[in-house]
Amino acid sequence: MSSDPASPAIAASSAPRPRILIADDSRIVRASIGKHIRDRFDIREVTDGDAAWQAILLDANIRVVLTDLTMPKVDGFELLTRVRSSKVQRIREMPMIVLSGEDEVAEREKAAQLGATDFIQKGSGAAEVIARLDVLVKLSATREQLAESQATLDSARTVDPDTELLNPQFFDKQVEKLISYSRRNLSDVALICVRVELSMPQSDSWEGEIEQRGKLVGRAVAASIRLEDLGCRSDKFEYCVATQSNGITGVLRFAARLRKVLENVEAAGPGVEVWTCIGVATLSEELRRGAEELRALAQKRAAQAQNTRSRRIILGAPEGVSPGALEANVEEGSMDIHLALALIRAGRPGEVVPHLARLLEQINPLLKLLRQQREMQTQTGEGARIENGQVVQGALR
Repeated sequence: MSSDPASPAIAASSAPRPRILIADDSRIVRASIGKHIRDRFDIREVTDGDAAWQAILLDANIRVVLTDLTMPKVDGFELLTRVRSSKVQRIREMPMIVLSGEDEVAEREKAAQLGATDFIQKGSGAAEVIARLDVLVKLSATREQLAESQATLDSARTVDPDTELLNPQFFDKQVEKLISYSRRNLSDVALICVRVELSMPQSDSWEGEIEQRGKLVGRAVAASIRLEDLGCRSDKFEYCVATQSNGITGVLRFAARLRKVLENVEAAGPGVEVWTCIGVATLSEELRRGAEELRALAQKRAAQAQNTRSRRIILGAPEGVSPGALEANVEEGSMDIHLALALIRAGRPGEVVPHLARLLEQINPLLKLLRQQREMQTQTGEGARIENGQVVQGALR
């Protein structure tokens, strides 16, 4: 026999073994099945239907599920229902083997109606169990290969099926349309970038878990935005949302709501803490920016928040101005000063007039400073000097 490390026999032995999930509240049943198949398959065990469902959601390496029908929290019937009604193709087509007793005829019929793939009687021999699993593992592998081929053919698809968010390329195209509309109608566009960090216990983790939990966060983002908004997964742990804006307060509230959803709800699954760092960029800051530039600016600000471990929502505002202060002093729906200046430059001051009172409040500190400077310059010219910012009379006598 060849000792070449690249020989087929050795390469096959190093390949990862298919993972089988055993869901049964009986330790004896789990141990019995595990004894039969442990040499051929990688085994993961859970004691109730809810834990089985979480494992199926998060562990993409599971190929076949062996489940009891009577379990605490979530029984086998409900587990079958959840799996077969899933929007995720991998989960929806998961082979489901039901463990049953000889006298459970009615239960097997109900399970078959709910989509059970096969049935194995408790106490079956090793040869039967392994044979059934081998067939279904091969079926699962074939389906995966077909799905990958289809994904290659559909590489130009617009929606990521794992998160239900747009892919970045299509996202930018749609944001360009939103920007064009906003320029024509002199409204504003805000792009919110959310970077997330996941903190989870390491004792019960598995390969690929972080990736799967990141997809769950993406689904939480997709569920949190309106139909008229746009969302994408721009990086492994980064998500961008574009929305039409009618004022900085509305954007802040939208960003704060996204943070609340992702951090206060189990968006990444039970027991996982989510930390969010948020950056915001608006079209009114610079009307010539395109979609990619706007997204890059929001991403840069989110990265700044992450690098400084800041809980602020980083905006295009002067340093030292906190989001809380902005939110407290800017009315929802008010015109942003950047947009007001852009309207005036565009020869459409009439659209600014209804907002003059509010805009004046925003620029009053600047006007006050200008008046003080003029007074100081006048007094200096009349024989005064300035020391430490104070006017001192009688400098020239």
